[in-house]
Amino acid sequence: MFDISLGEMAVIGAVALVVIGPERLPKVARTLGLLVGRAQRFANSVKADLDREIAQSELAKLEAEMRAQGAELRNTIHQPLADAKAALLAAPADTPAPAVIHTPAEPAVTPLPEPEQFALTAADQALRPVVEPAAATVVSAPAPAPQISPAAHDERQLDLFEPSVPTAAPTPARDRR
Repeated sequence: MFDISLGEMAVIGAVALVVIGPERLPKVARTLGLLVGRAQRFANSVKADLDREIAQSELAKLEAEMRAQGAELRNTIHQPLADAKAALLAAPADTPAPAVIHTPAEPAVTPLPEPEQFALTAADQALRPVVEPAAATVVSAPAPAPQISPAAHDERQLDLFEPSVPTAAPTPARDRR
C-alpha cells in the first residue's frame, strides 16, 4: 500500500515502543487501526458515488440518443402522410375521379345520406369511390339439423332431467380388522 517493507515496519514499531511506551502502545495501535479503517470506508464510499454518477451520466446520454432516434423514426413515418395529405388538399377540383373496379365478391355499399354539416365539396365528391349496385344472390334455406338419438341409459350416471327413484341405502361393509 505505501511500499513499506517488513524491515521498515519493524523499525517503526521499535521507535513507537520506545517513544510511546509499552503501556500505551496497544491503545495507540487500536486507535490508529480504527482511523485507517474509517479512511478506507470513506475512500470506498467516494469511489462508489463516483461510479454511480458516471453510470447515471451514461444512462442519460443513452436515453437522449434513444429519444432522438424515436423522434427521427416518428418523423419518417408521419412525413409521407403529411405530404400526401397536403397533395390531396392542393389537388385541383377538375381532375377526373379514378375508375374503381369492383369484383363480384366485394359487397355492395349503399351511400348514406350526409347531414348538412358534413356536405362534401366538388373536390371531395371526386375522391369518393364509385358504388355499383350488387347483383341479387339467391340464398337457400339451411339444411335441417341432424336428429340426435338418445344415448343408451347408463346406470352409473346421474340423470338430471328425470326424477330418480330413491333406492335403499347400501349396507356398510364390515370392518375386517
